[in-house]
Amino acid sequence: MIVWIWDASGPAADACGVAGTREAARSAAGSLVTSGQADTARIEQAAIVVGHALSYDYCLTGRAWTARLNAGRLTWAPVPRPGRAAS
Repeated sequence: MIVWIWDASGPAADACGVAGTREAARSAAGSLVTSGQADTARIEQAAIVVGHALSYDYCLTGRAWTARLNAGRLTWAPVPRPGRAAS
């Protein structure tokens, strides 16, 4: 199963969560940036890996974006993967 992990941090908020879609993760993290509670946000795609005793963990896929406010507008930019050019 693919999920999206998000986090946002700044002067009034440090928050994180898991969403089912990229859009939901962007909305959750981005709302903290646009409200002024956080300075930056990040979302990253992950796969849920189920272990032997029904435990689970997240395996990051390397697809990630960061967000900042630029002239009052929320802008998302891809995070380059190690050894690859940004796409």
